[in-house]
Amino acid sequence: MTRPRLTLLTLTLAALALLACNSRKRYPDANIGWHSADFSTVFGRLLRIPLPAPDPNSPTPPPAWVLKFDNSGPYNGEIALTPPERLVGYSGGEPVEVHGHFLNQPTNDPYNGRWYVVDSIRMWHGRN
Repeated sequence: MTRPRLTLLTLTLAALALLACNSRKRYPDANIGWHSADFSTVFGRLLRIPLPAPDPNSPTPPPAWVLKFDNSGPYNGEIALTPPERLVGYSGGEPVEVHGHFLNQPTNDPYNGRWYVVDSIRMWHGRN
């Protein structure tokens, strides 16, 4: 192989390696959480979801606290948490253990999902 071809081949391989190293893949979180059969205990990751205003002239509502406990499954793997006073001190992203029950009354809010009444919440330090 001639020297210019070898240099070109080396530069091409280096460029391909650099492109491959810079591309990131997003893999789903392994073992996001789980729930008991009756949903009295749910383990998952807290999220703060911004909610849209019901109409253009009304104020934007505060974000909803959502617990992501699965990538699929019942309720699309997430439930909205209430009352927000129980979530003071959290910023979102924390793994938590929640005890409570489903809200059994209709709601009129921008979050279109299942609401869960939090009786207690604490940081989850699972064993790996």
